[in-house]
Amino acid sequence: MKINWKNLVILLSMFTLILGGCAQDMNVSAEEIIHNAIESEKKVTTYQGKADVTIYEEKELTDHILLEEYVADGKRKVITESQLNDEQVVALNDGTNMIMYDMAKQEAFEMDVTELGDYANLSPKEQFKMMMESMQDSHTHELVGEEKLLDYDTYHIKVKANDADNLLGDMEIWVEQKTWFVVKVVSEAGGLKTELEYTELDLSPELSEETFTLDIPDNVEITNLEDSFGPDKVTIEEAEEALGQAFLVFPEDEVVLTDLGMYDFSSELERYEVELNYTSKDDIPMFTLSIFPTPDDVEVETGDYTIRGNDAEYEEIIHGLIWDEDGLRYTLLITNPDVEVEDVIELAETMQLSSEK
Repeated sequence: MKINWKNLVILLSMFTLILGGCAQDMNVSAEEIIHNAIESEKKVTTYQGKADVTIYEEKELTDHILLEEYVADGKRKVITESQLNDEQVVALNDGTNMIMYDMAKQEAFEMDVTELGDYANLSPKEQFKMMMESMQDSHTHELVGEEKLLDYDTYHIKVKANDADNLLGDMEIWVEQKTWFVVKVVSEAGGLKTELEYTELDLSPELSEETFTLDIPDNVEITNLEDSFGPDKVTIEEAEEALGQAFLVFPEDEVVLTDLGMYDFSSELERYEVELNYTSKDDIPMFTLSIFPTPDDVEVETGDYTIRGNDAEYEEIIHGLIWDEDGLRYTLLITNPDVEVEDVIELAETMQLSSEK
């Protein structure tokens, strides 16, 4: 049983705000704001709130979610309720384990979060600091002004991508001035617009232990979330059948194919996506290659690179190369920081069809 992409987006939005950063050429007042946030010793570890989340695709409303959030002592409980399809999801993170219960579908998933370390329970100030430092070179930053939201004094900050095709796009952020809690955020990228705004917010509530409980019926099986996100193991022949043709792979003279999997996005995106993971001969991760039919509505931007005679787009934020060839879209994510882009491009020239292996 696999989680669909919409549930994944909702899940991620419940547990962390993945936002933008600021460039080094910000004006002085904005720079002071960031410095004060990072140096401040104020740290909110307990709060509760309600937020309104809207998601638009090409200006069409695709989801409207009401969100409730409770945080205390390293625990976090989030309840989301879609106003368009009556879906309700409850998620609980106790600092060790995270469980998500989809009440409408009667499905439950769990994941060990201990490997995430402190990232699983970042305070609002730590979240703000991380997002301000995360994209030093990819975005510029502007302080729009000061505004009052929910009786809180906030800084209104505008974050703009330097490149039009940046994956995270442009953002506007309203952050509370004392605790650096993000009260509102608007994000636009690739035709997708997401707005999150708190409608109620208490930064010093009294929350009981009963708040952080989750009642799941005995007849609902709890599935490991990591297994649900992962691809299905397939053979070369099964991957070719799903894609409708043979596809390019790397010869295993210099690298080794360690995993071959496939995602079934047929219900959401009407396609299958094949994923191949490669390591060096010494079992060091090198790169991941994903392959799916070339989409009609998203073209590869002409860039500084060509691969096998095709224009290739380089996305710095994911350290990846994207190109189209013979009806397939190839995305090559370099997972080894010591591997140069030029070396991967040279290796790609040796790729051969899967049917020739």
